[in-house]
Amino acid sequence: MKTKIYIILLSLFAMSCSEDSETTNNNDPQQNKVLMLQVDFTTNTFEGGKEYTYDTSTTDFTISSEYHAPGDFGNIALYYDELDEMLFDGSIIWMGLGGRSYPQDLTEPSAFAYNSTPEALPSLDEFEKIMYNEFAYYPETIDYDLIWNAIDDLQIVSDFRNSNPNSDIQLLLYTPSVGGGNPEEWDWIVFLKN
Repeated sequence: MKTKIYIILLSLFAMSCSEDSETTNNNDPQQNKVLMLQVDFTTNTFEGGKEYTYDTSTTDFTISSEYHAPGDFGNIALYYDELDEMLFDGSIIWMGLGGRSYPQDLTEPSAFAYNSTPEALPSLDEFEKIMYNEFAYYPETIDYDLIWNAIDDLQIVSDFRNSNPNSDIQLLLYTPSVGGGNPEEWDWIVFLKN
């Protein structure tokens, strides 16, 4: 009899462990995730992205920044403020060309799943420019429709928007070359929170 009780208890324990492991899988909408996507500034072509997953859950999502103006060499770093986790780091060079150092690699566009029906353009007041300092450069007129069209058919964008439809879409215009900077070297960095 003791053996039967032991086997039943062991079976129940094993089942509860397998249920726990299912709740931590990467498709769990309850996980705290941030999506970073890169779109070319002049062609509005999707160039890749990175999904961050965090153990700590929070509904708030604020991006803070550390900015060092390029006398010759500058830098911009962005953080998930509530968790003090880095989201982006890139150098800025006066009369030269800096580059993104974090994340080092992006997932290529071909590795993303695509929808046949694009995600509708959110209301323009849902787009928020990341003001890393009082002189942060953004064009006077931003064509949000073109930026959104570059990423609107990504399955992951639909997933993030469906899990958090009221979240702002945060935008950084990353200009690694300034002074005599070339806009063909610039990128839109788009952040979404699930």
